[in-house]
Amino acid sequence: MFVHRIGLSLLLLGAWLVPVQPSAGQSGTWTETGDLITARWDHTATLLPDGMVLAAGGAGSSVTALASAELYDPASGTWTETGDLANARQSHTATLLPNGQVLVAGGQDTFDTALASAELYDPASSTWTETGDLADRRRSHTATLLPNGQVLVAGGKSSPYLASAELYDPASGTWTTTGSLATARRSHTATLLPNGQVLVAGGIKGSTILASAELYDPASGTWAETGSLANARQIHTATLLPNGKVLVAGGQDKSFNGLASAELYDPASGTWTETGSLANARFDHTATLLSDGMVLVAGGGIFEGSVSAELYDPASGTWTETGDLVNVRFVHTATLLSNGKVLAAGGLDGHFPPIPTATAELYTSDGSSELALVRAASRKTHGTKGDFDINLPLTGIGIECRSGLTRYTTVFTFNEEVTGADSAASSCGTVGSITVDPANAHSLLVSFNGATCNTQTVAVTLTNVHDTLGNTLTSASVSMGILIGDVIGDGKVRNNDIDNVRSLLGRHIDSSNFRNDVTLDGRINNQDLQTVRSHRGESLP
Repeated sequence: MFVHRIGLSLLLLGAWLVPVQPSAGQSGTWTETGDLITARWDHTATLLPDGMVLAAGGAGSSVTALASAELYDPASGTWTETGDLANARQSHTATLLPNGQVLVAGGQDTFDTALASAELYDPASSTWTETGDLADRRRSHTATLLPNGQVLVAGGKSSPYLASAELYDPASGTWTTTGSLATARRSHTATLLPNGQVLVAGGIKGSTILASAELYDPASGTWAETGSLANARQIHTATLLPNGKVLVAGGQDKSFNGLASAELYDPASGTWTETGSLANARFDHTATLLSDGMVLVAGGGIFEGSVSAELYDPASGTWTETGDLVNVRFVHTATLLSNGKVLAAGGLDGHFPPIPTATAELYTSDGSSELALVRAASRKTHGTKGDFDINLPLTGIGIECRSGLTRYTTVFTFNEEVTGADSAASSCGTVGSITVDPANAHSLLVSFNGATCNTQTVAVTLTNVHDTLGNTLTSASVSMGILIGDVIGDGKVRNNDIDNVRSLLGRHIDSSNFRNDVTLDGRINNQDLQTVRSHRGESLP
């Protein structure tokens, strides 16, 4: 079963191995936590809305695809079994849907056969339910949650390498084909950009490692080629940074050697520029965006795993070695927890040949970084229905679409726990209050009272934000567009917004459709439909 990765097949052939050496400097530490119930690698790990982590599928110690799944509880540091998948699978994808369920799609079974099946995990019942099958069997593909709540699956491998792509609609539980990639590929990355497009980069087709990259436009359902990577690579990582750029790191090069190089994609220019190189070449590693805006790369290696970990600083474009993992691991998972720690779980260990591991560990930052804004959101409150956030990219503009916007809340999230700010201002309305979010001490909630501010961009600025370590951030600012009726969030009110609302008439709101409740009465009805129609043709400046 190792043969689906070039590096792992070399292990089985007894190729000479070059382990990554332990790192030196430390600005964070790893500590062991509870072991997985089942040793596994090539699995998925998903942070659920309640803060638990769902580990699903993968391959076990007998190189057999697994159907088992388990939950990690950060409060107790332990794993418990949950419902089994209907189909054993590895090399699959797992996507958290807006309704809190997890969509698992594709992968391969024990006999190396690609799968078309898909299923949903419901945290409320701890059970899996089969949903619509993919049009194409595929493994080593990507899955991306789009702003409209659909899931884009692209590429992968069945018998041929696939260029096809398809969309999953949670409302109907069905897949529909969409535009095909220009280049068939697997073991690539897919990243949702702030403008709603999806960047696919690198991968492999046949025996050729790719440098090409493409953009998917959900509005047209088509792909367009964009600037090529400086270095062809597969089994790399791609991370969206707070500044809107995408960091690609490591992987295998065109000769299947490990890469230390890293590069940045700029959506504004459609080009890649090289940035600081990793201290250690690696592939089959993980990359995690931390709450302070740094990127943590852990494990991986050159044909075998390692314990080394490094931090990328977007401000300087450099990498710094951080604390070593307790256990050698590659083809593992890494999940940012709600408490800011990173959970690394499973993978293959340092034996020769490697064997699956059940170990898990937590990365904790030393908390000494300067105070910085890392995320922002506009929060909708629907009374007893709860709060729903619209993400506001630190570059680019998130779109707020509701009518009667006389009161609204902006959420500022920082890398450290905060105590407050001296003042706040908005280009639309007056400040009502500045409070620490009771659910997350890293966030400040800023409420405003004002006019509807339709068809304009609104800037919200905090002055002198203070954290619990005594640091002060002199200014933190984000922007959002306010355009009544733009439920899709593309900066224009068009027929597709009207059609979107019409398709959901009669439904109560939840986390997957709250944007369609333009009038904020907790239900999607004709009043919402008429409101959107009345603003058709309007757009942001």
